[in-house]
Amino acid sequence: MRPSTTYRSRKIVLFFIALFGIFQLYRVRSPVSFRIPFPSHGDRPCSSIPIPTIQEPPPEVSAQWTHLQQLFDLHPPNLAMERGDFKGGQMAKATVALLADYLDMTMEEASAMRDEHANLTRALPTYPQGLFKGRGIVILAGGKYSEIAATTLGMIRLLGSRLPIEVWMIDRIEEKTGWCDDLSTQGIACRFVSDYLQDMSPFSHHYQLKIAAILCSSFAEVLFLDGDSMPVVNPDKIFKASAYVGTGAVLWPDYWKATESPYTGYITGRSSKKDTQVPQFQTVDSGQMLWNKEKQWKALCLSAYYNYFGPTYWYTLFTQGGPGWGDKDTFPTALRALGVEWTMIPHHLQTQRYDDGTGHGKGSGMAMMQADPTDMKDFRSLFLHSNFIKFSVRRLMCDTCIEDPSALKAEQRLKGQEVTFKGSVANPKSAIWEPLTFGKRIFSTKMKNGLNDMGTLDTEKDMWRVMERVGCEGVFSDDTICRRTQRHIYKTFGEVSKWEGGSERTCS
Repeated sequence: MRPSTTYRSRKIVLFFIALFGIFQLYRVRSPVSFRIPFPSHGDRPCSSIPIPTIQEPPPEVSAQWTHLQQLFDLHPPNLAMERGDFKGGQMAKATVALLADYLDMTMEEASAMRDEHANLTRALPTYPQGLFKGRGIVILAGGKYSEIAATTLGMIRLLGSRLPIEVWMIDRIEEKTGWCDDLSTQGIACRFVSDYLQDMSPFSHHYQLKIAAILCSSFAEVLFLDGDSMPVVNPDKIFKASAYVGTGAVLWPDYWKATESPYTGYITGRSSKKDTQVPQFQTVDSGQMLWNKEKQWKALCLSAYYNYFGPTYWYTLFTQGGPGWGDKDTFPTALRALGVEWTMIPHHLQTQRYDDGTGHGKGSGMAMMQADPTDMKDFRSLFLHSNFIKFSVRRLMCDTCIEDPSALKAEQRLKGQEVTFKGSVANPKSAIWEPLTFGKRIFSTKMKNGLNDMGTLDTEKDMWRVMERVGCEGVFSDDTICRRTQRHIYKTFGEVSKWEGGSERTCS
């Protein structure tokens, strides 16, 4: 008997459903490839780079954080210490007396907090085996920070990195519409902290989100970057640095020495009494950090505790009116408290200064150059942390731009307010107005590491090539900004545009 027409039709439908399912399974599990939207450096051809698929963090990640939050709530600080007066100049030459007098704390109060901290430390969970996999980059973005992070992400891919990347934001309100779809074609996934943390009420400062992003990311090994900290050479080699392999934690120095309270070591169990000397160790620039979660899980959890109660206690205990109030010193303090091995980069950071018109540097500086941990003997640049000038093409090149709704405060969104801002090119008081207006370099080039150490690479030109793409194509694009950026590149570097009407000219 021949099958009926209905039966044959049902088999055809089932076949195509199965075929579609197989395709979806392959699409999710197979490697992703994307074409570099710029010509590669040196003699490398313009080619596709395979990017491994990024797995969604499993539901257990959220449960892990809930457990930590419950633990933290059982051990709250016994004092409320809001952010005090900033005394950066005084703290730069701090004496024991000045450090001791900043906070109104008694030995009895410090002892009670020492006991609370010890109880918390003993209860820290062990590493959850099998929960995290692989290596990757975690970047913090959202709102106005997304425009800055777009330049960093472009630099990472331009330099040839094959690492998967997770871009973390507070929630979907912070996403520029369509941006995450653009990123997904480049092996970059958007993540939202609110999807993994059921209670966001303790998070009142953006500083606190770093540790949440690191802990909740799908990666077992994490290169964390602030949105304004970009590599100047391919960062993929960083995971092979012996300084990292041996300890599982690498941190980079900031400009100043620690100004922590003399009670800090006593409270955290690092010492048996109140300190009587000025700390001699350097503070940390947490714009870039390298972590192996399995090796340093308890240190990361302890840092999460410090950040959880950071704005009301720990940030002030660690800085006392000195510069750097925020998350930055929660990481080394946690490592010291647990007595585990870790690596502080021995090279002092180098300041990237403004070009004075002759290639030499001037002024107090505009960014921090941080060293490559694969070379512990000589300083070789790896990261440019733009702590003053933020390299967002809109923030630099627009006359008057409308702020994206994702960057507005909640009350501004509710009122439907339209907020505008002027770019540096439209602000004669900006330190970079002149080079932007007359087509000159921003970075000095005759200082040590004014150019990165590869010799043939030009970091500033690379950044402008990335910003040209951001300004000419995608969710941040604008015709006026695109043309102005292209003119700047031609006048400054003598190069013609890489884009015509938003279409690629270099990779076809």
